[in-house]
Amino acid sequence: MITITIDGLEQAQRYVLRIIERGGDLSPVFSDMGEHMVNSTHDNFENSTSPDGEPWAANSEATFASMLGASDTNQSGRLNRRGANKVASKQPLIMNHTLMQSIHYEAASAGVTIGTNMVYGAMMHYGGTKADYPHLWGDIPARNYLGASNNDVTILTDLIKNHLIE
Repeated sequence: MITITIDGLEQAQRYVLRIIERGGDLSPVFSDMGEHMVNSTHDNFENSTSPDGEPWAANSEATFASMLGASDTNQSGRLNRRGANKVASKQPLIMNHTLMQSIHYEAASAGVTIGTNMVYGAMMHYGGTKADYPHLWGDIPARNYLGASNNDVTILTDLIKNHLIE
């Protein structure tokens, strides 16, 4: 599982400490937080952006080559309409939605963890170079998909605050 620490949640952390001091059960709010972050992460995939809205690097020629077959080119080797449509619609990190659909959360009384169990998830998030990982077909740019946006931080803080009030 990838671990990402989110800075800027000091107010939320203060709310959590107040709940703990009051002896409250945090698992319901952590479950709500996990659900929100899974949905937010899915949005990152759909929009091809990092949590802070930074667009992901475009697909490489190697990515396109790996997804195209003989039925995607004409006799001269140029892309036919089917191949061109595949290339035009291919979003970074989305081949068959496996990585996106693997994003899940685990909530407990002491916290929530959001991540993936896919082995290649860390490489897709942090990136890597062929020099460091010789088995790669080329350099893979970082495409941050996990983490919290400023809006997420506000929502997570509100979830905790609302839990305190209930």
